Amino acid sequence: MTDEAIDALYAAWADAFRRRDVDAVLRLVTDDYVLLRPGAPQTTVDAIRPALAGAFAAFDIDIAFEREERVVSGDLAFEQGWDVQTLRPRTDGETRTQRQHVAVLLKRGSDGVWRFARGMVV
Repeated sequence: MTDEAIDALYAAWADAFRRRDVDAVLRLVTDDYVLLRPGAPQTTVDAIRPALAGAFAAFDIDIAFEREERVVSGDLAFEQGWDVQTLRPRTDGETRTQRQHVAVLLKRGSDGVWRFARGMVV
């Protein structure tokens, strides 16, 4: 059940991006979610909303996660792999695909739903 529920999180994440639904994306992260990227300040939930709105206005985005490792312990899971984003400009421009190696911490809430708690580009 745990692996299927985690896989469902990734499917819901990809679907929310395809639909350009900022609220749906934010429902899939914990209230204290933090994204860490080299050379950049940490990104919190408050900063994600306007960033996603801007990205969705400019691009259609398809995302996928190519998992290399998964470790589950109780209500926490660690994963690492490749975040693959295909961005298609909504106006003029070329489609581009970017890949970044990431580490992700997931947390299962009291409602039994897995959410992204931390993300780190490594």
